[in-house]
Amino acid sequence: MTLLNTGLSPNSYSEKAKAGKPSLLLLTQVLPYPPDAGPKIKTYNLIRYLASSFDIVLVSFIRSDNTPSHVDELLKYCCEVYTVPMQRTRLRDVAALLLSLLSGQPFLMVRDRSRPMNKLLQGLVATNKFVAIHADQLNMAQFALSLPVSKRVLDEHNAVWAIADRLRRGQKNPLKRLLLKLEAHKLRRYEQKTCRRFDVVLAVSREDALSLGVPCQVIPIGIDAEGVEPLKISSASCNLVSLGTMFYPPNIEAALWFGREVFPLIRRKCSKATYTIIGARPPAEIYQMAAQQPGIRVVGYVEDLRPELERCSGLIVPLLSGGGMRVKILDALALGLPIVSTTVGAEGVQLEHDKNALLADTPAAFAAACLRLLDGDLAQRLSEAGRKLALEEYDFRVAYKPLDELYSELIGKQDKVL
Repeated sequence: MTLLNTGLSPNSYSEKAKAGKPSLLLLTQVLPYPPDAGPKIKTYNLIRYLASSFDIVLVSFIRSDNTPSHVDELLKYCCEVYTVPMQRTRLRDVAALLLSLLSGQPFLMVRDRSRPMNKLLQGLVATNKFVAIHADQLNMAQFALSLPVSKRVLDEHNAVWAIADRLRRGQKNPLKRLLLKLEAHKLRRYEQKTCRRFDVVLAVSREDALSLGVPCQVIPIGIDAEGVEPLKISSASCNLVSLGTMFYPPNIEAALWFGREVFPLIRRKCSKATYTIIGARPPAEIYQMAAQQPGIRVVGYVEDLRPELERCSGLIVPLLSGGGMRVKILDALALGLPIVSTTVGAEGVQLEHDKNALLADTPAAFAAACLRLLDGDLAQRLSEAGRKLALEEYDFRVAYKPLDELYSELIGKQDKVL
């Protein structure tokens, strides 16, 4: 059964759910289909993996661009999918900010409060027996904690407070810097307190686990490396590509830093070099930078990335802030696409400088690393080493194996209590 609005009351499982497997309630902040952005790729592959052991009931917020066909794709792995429209407007954001300042609660958590989501979940739990709730991202934790299910897992894609703190350091506007400082402080306190209320907390990297400051099980993000055919990259290309949703502040910051500070250094040595920015909803300042800098192209959202990537010499990940793992790096490794990244961008991924990627943090060093990709021999070596790493460490069939033991132990404890 599929619900595309909360006007319908939840019912018991469809015939598809009568396979005798334990039932798992999965809560997501973004509908994990199509898998065209990092969080969605992570969660989509998680669903694919867990579906062999559980009858999954997925409850997710949806946006205006989600369609019934997206839900149909998820029903290949989930027994049921229930959705709640995400209500976001500037007025609602302002109200959430004011409430955050008055209450001491993080803005990001206040913004995503939802009575329809609470009502839907309470109805589902009242009519179905779930062995556990799997809350995907910190935003969904508040809904999981209010439900009478005995076992709870929090899947932290990032240490959220650390993202706000890193953005604060790079912010030049005094007011925004102050607001980010307050948000980081509130998020850190909220995140640690919330994590302690879950039976299991998953982190995607050791760096995030340390930032969270609570006991975590580190399980890296899994991608479908096995199902990806490596790219045929043109050795004559002088085009560098960055990927990422362009409404996400760390991606905006990264593109602006590379375009303004790094790319001019590259153009001085290689006048043919170009920079292509791929990602949904670029803000005005990205287009303004492209208009002012020769060789920069902004293409926005691209449904099929392969043609664009086959015309480039490598992927750049010039992140200065952010957290978790970059799925774009994992995808590039699987595709055999050479990578130049900052150390922040490479966090959580087993990248080794000059072995399977190039790492640099200053404008001059990053520019020099990009210029090295024009060496065909180096690019080929990085491509082969990266593809090998993706298959051996980050294919979801390998990366998510620890979940078998984790859930077996969690459910086993519950059975003993019952």
